[in-house]
Parts: sequence; structure tokens; C-alpha cells
Amino acid sequence: MKCFNMCLTLIIVLLTTAMVVVPCWGAIKVDIAISTQAGWFGQAAADREMNEIVDNVGNKVNDIKLFPAANQDELADWIEKHTNNNQLDVLILCGQFPSTIYQAGNGQPDGSLAELFLEAGNMIINTGDYMFYVVNGAGTNAAGGLQSMMDIPGITMWDDNTAVEVTAEGKKYLPTLKDFQTDRPFHLNELLDPWKTEIIFAGSEIRADPVVVHDTETDGRLAIFYQTAGQDGDPRGEVMSEFISNWMPEIASGFAVEPKGKLGVLWGRLKVSD
Repeated sequence: MKCFNMCLTLIIVLLTTAMVVVPCWGAIKVDIAISTQAGWFGQAAADREMNEIVDNVGNKVNDIKLFPAANQDELADWIEKHTNNNQLDVLILCGQFPSTIYQAGNGQPDGSLAELFLEAGNMIINTGDYMFYVVNGAGTNAAGGLQSMMDIPGITMWDDNTAVEVTAEGKKYLPTLKDFQTDRPFHLNELLDPWKTEIIFAGSEIRADPVVVHDTETDGRLAIFYQTAGQDGDPRGEVMSEFISNWMPEIASGFAVEPKGKLGVLWGRLKVSD
């Protein structure tokens, strides 16, 4: 009986300890740069929504910086420094593709700072106008911007007022996201190898927004959110914050777990299970 009681006590202690040391996510090993130049929605709305992202996720990532239109040279420096630093880094664009990282008019279709950043296994997110299409005050890239960045000659982003319904994944990771009409969805049926659809938050396997597409050779990723015209009320900041907080840890390498109890550890690359 004495042995039984000792064993029972040990089991209770182990179970209690197991419950105590359940880890919680700490800061993701990710740096984020946000170019706040707005295209297709108001600058005041862009400033508001991007500052909301900073407020919501500033304590959940390594570092996050805002780069307004006057600071695009500094953004280029940031991109260069974060191109090969052994971690996932993220550039967020507000519908304008700065000429300091990609020459306007597709003047450097290969080897631009933006392309090198993407091909180093990083992520570029766009909200607002057609991804990589517009360069404020420096001409336009037109459809060639996306085509050059992805090395897919025929890919486009047309289709005004495309209705997209939130998917099960969208409900899981982006609880604020609701069904809406996008004007520049990703044409997922136009992807070519090595690009694959990684996750659809709203839409279908043909047209989607928000969505993440993945270059399976370089590990680079592109994502879009609310590519809509003149809709300053779209909850860009809140939904993109949920994306960073809820989904990005699944792909970020080397992120820390804040320890609880004596068995807390620092975990390397992990995937969050459903």
C-alpha cells in the first residue's frame, strides 16, 4: 500500500507539472518593415491601419518599423540588411512599390533589392492596389511588376468586385475577416511551378484574397489583404495583425517560447498543430 501511495503521488506530481509547463508563444523571430505609401485607399487610412499593426504585434516580433514616403532610401537599406540574415523577415506594402527597391517601369526585372529579398526566403505582403503595379511619382510597372517578381509571364490581378467567402482557415486564423468583394484577387489558376497556393483565407482555388502563395524553391512568400479601391474602412490593420499573430508562427524559424515552470525551454523551428 505504501508503494502504491508513493506511485500515485508521483503520477499526480508529474501530471501537475505537465500542466504547469505548457508553453506559451513568445516573440516570433521576425523583423517587419512597413512602407506606408498608400495606393488605391487614403493615406490617412493607411497610416491608421499600419500603426494599428505596430500597436498589436510590436511585442510579438523582434522588431517592426514604419517607413513613410520620405524614408524610402532607409527602407532600401533595411531590405538589403534583411535579405540574408538567417530568419524570416516581412515587408508590408500599402499599394505602392517603392522605386528604391524595384526600379520603376520594370527597369530592373531581375536582381532588384525586392526580388533578392523575396528569393532569400522572406515574405512580401500587399494591401490596396494591384501588387507591384504602381510606383507613386515614378511611373508604373503595370502587370510586369508582379510578373517579373514571380518570374511568371502571364500572371495578372484583374477582376473588379470579385466576391470572396471566408474559408475555414480564414475563420480559424483571422476571426475579424468577413466576406467581401475584392478588386485585385490573386489568380491562383495562373500560378506556375515552383509557386504554390499555401493557404486561402477567403475565396477559391481560382481567385482569392487574402491568400498566401509560396515559392517552394526559394521559400519566398507573397500575400495579399484587401486589394480594394477606395475602401478606407476595411479592417486591414486588425486582420493583418491576426495573420502575424496567429498564422505566421507556423512558418517562422527560431522563435522563442516563454518558459513556464522549471521545464521551460527555448524551441527552434516548430509548427503549430491544429
